Amino acid sequence: MRGPSRRFADAEGKGALDLKDIAQSADGKRIAGADAAYGTRLLAADDLTDAPAGYQPLPEGAKASAVAFSGDGTYVARGAAAAGSTPDLLIQPADPANGTTAMEFAFEGELDGARVVPQGLAWAKDGSRLFAVTADSRGGHWLHVIQPPAKQYDSRFTGGLTTTPTKAVVGEPLGIRRGLEPAGPAPAEPVKVTAVREDADGTQETAAAKVAADGSFTVLDVPDRTGEATYTLRFLGDVTHRPAEDVTATVDVAKAPTSIALTAPAEATRAGGLEITGKLTGQGRALPSGISLKVTRTDRFGTTGELTSATVAADGTFRIKDLPSKRGRTLCAVSYEGDALHEGSSARATVRITG
Repeated sequence: MRGPSRRFADAEGKGALDLKDIAQSADGKRIAGADAAYGTRLLAADDLTDAPAGYQPLPEGAKASAVAFSGDGTYVARGAAAAGSTPDLLIQPADPANGTTAMEFAFEGELDGARVVPQGLAWAKDGSRLFAVTADSRGGHWLHVIQPPAKQYDSRFTGGLTTTPTKAVVGEPLGIRRGLEPAGPAPAEPVKVTAVREDADGTQETAAAKVAADGSFTVLDVPDRTGEATYTLRFLGDVTHRPAEDVTATVDVAKAPTSIALTAPAEATRAGGLEITGKLTGQGRALPSGISLKVTRTDRFGTTGELTSATVAADGTFRIKDLPSKRGRTLCAVSYEGDALHEGSSARATVRITG
């Protein structure tokens, strides 16, 4: 005797399943399918219609690859293939009406694999452990043994957040330091904290930071625009620890400083003229090409005049030549007005004009 059937593709063949795994709930009332094209499909077992309430979508960029219900009916595990720190595994209550936040795991790097393989999830009969098989692009496979949320320990961020350097500068490395305290037994392997930077240009994920044995970690970033940048720090949990509550910090990113160094003679003559050399340097992003510096000369009577601007070479050097008309103490001032990413700067040199 045939049971219920359902066609997902339309007359043109669109909407068909890309099924990677299928599982039935412990009470036999629901069927979950890991559909790489759709996500996790939850169906009523008696007629295969869509369940009134389904699970929340997988994280953006994650393609469903596996699904498994715990034998005691408490949890459902959903595996996926996802890049970077996007979660590849979610464990949550089997009842879709339960709004408890899913426990997320991101497998990345040479020690974790990169994705949950199709049909790569299975629970111990008593529901005390979940077994997950992951793989990388080179064909390596890993087996992870994970405790369900009820048997996991809490974790939390601790201490105040500090930045190095204290003043964030566009285009310069910025370290964001804080602490993580996982309760219970120490993690078997170093855990990672991820961070997301949000500024006027949008959202950018930074590289994950390893947590040291004492719980300290430093997230590194290079801000690429001035203004406020808000960093959200996240710990997604591991095989024995629940995720920590996210923390945020707002950093004011300033323009990068610049400086001008001048080399001038102590004395010069009116007949021989005055020559001053110098160099413009800046932190952060490279200074733009074709910079022109403003140059002024003030004689001993207090009269100030603007000289021909000095053009900065690719290596930051420049040269100023002048024929002063007055004897005595002469002050030469050189200034850079700055740009969108760099502060302005100035320098002065005093030369005695003789002859």
